[in-house]
Amino acid sequence: MPELAINGCTIAYQERGTGIPVVLTPGGRWGGYVQRVIAEELAQNYRVITWDRRNTDARASILIAGDQSEADIWADDLAGLIEALKLGPCWVGEYAGCRTTPLLAIKYPKLVKGMLLCWPSGGDYPAARLPKNFYQQYTRAALRRGMQGVIETSHFADSIKQNPANRDVLMAMDPREFVRQMAYWEAFFITSADLPITGCRLSDAEWASITVPATITGGCDPTHPTAAAQKLHTLMRNSRYHDPVVTPEEWHAVFDPGPYPKTSDFQGARIAPVWRAFLKDMEG
Repeated sequence: MPELAINGCTIAYQERGTGIPVVLTPGGRWGGYVQRVIAEELAQNYRVITWDRRNTDARASILIAGDQSEADIWADDLAGLIEALKLGPCWVGEYAGCRTTPLLAIKYPKLVKGMLLCWPSGGDYPAARLPKNFYQQYTRAALRRGMQGVIETSHFADSIKQNPANRDVLMAMDPREFVRQMAYWEAFFITSADLPITGCRLSDAEWASITVPATITGGCDPTHPTAAAQKLHTLMRNSRYHDPVVTPEEWHAVFDPGPYPKTSDFQGARIAPVWRAFLKDMEG
């Protein structure tokens, strides 16, 4: 995979197809590999770029620092990637969560042609649940076993396999600084239940200020409730709403026990026709 130095980090990315550019950002703390199915589907008609955000389980650098939310930092990195590849203005897509892409649209509006959003998260349940997966397990490891405990968690161990230099970066950290940074990023989640999207600092008014065309597909589970997508649709006057492409029964049968990227492959196959139809309509 090609790599770029952006904002003090090494960011890995992958390109597929040719034509109008579409840049895809994954949710959670996964690398761009989880969007392989939807990327391959869209690449039949478009130039599709997937990328590994910093601090995920893939090749990008680990840098546990910053005075912004982690989603803000990822938005800044995404802007740097788009600018380095001279893609803007381009289409930007994200599932699940939908925290980074809207921040890009607010902070760097000239880079965004339109947004493709699916499975946005919102409400009390994800505000309480997601921090356990995204931050608390690593904080617990650092408090109990120092940075050795952190590098042995499956997430950071996977990152080190992809990029061995990340081990040295983590082991050089003071565990107390690591814990403080994780707690700071966690705060953006646990205080966001009243905002449209969990973990994204944007207010109703800021969401309403985004005027580029957007398609918003709802989720169907407690972390990604349908109501979160419907709320975004009411705020964004140039958006289209699409009902969930997965039923609750399918969610419980396939998503709950299924590991990534298996579940994201299933998601991507369902989302691809919606996004392709929207892009075709918008691009004429």
